[in-house]
Amino acid sequence: MKTYLFSYTYQGAESVFEIRADSADDARRRVARLQYATLDGELVAKIPATPVLTGIMSPCVNFLARIGSLVRR
Repeated sequence: MKTYLFSYTYQGAESVFEIRADSADDARRRVARLQYATLDGELVAKIPATPVLTGIMSPCVNFLARIGSLVRR
């Protein structure tokens, strides 16, 4: 997969986002599906994953995801 960049203007400000896709045509098709996207929440942190951290963090992430789903209800 490759990363493709898209840009758009909204209320006078330009924004950029990336889409991972197999080709430029695949990226365009994925962007076309964004009109059907749902807002799942706000990203508050990114944690880099290494093989060691992945094994340790997996139970923690699963726990936090369960708490998050309970809070949304």
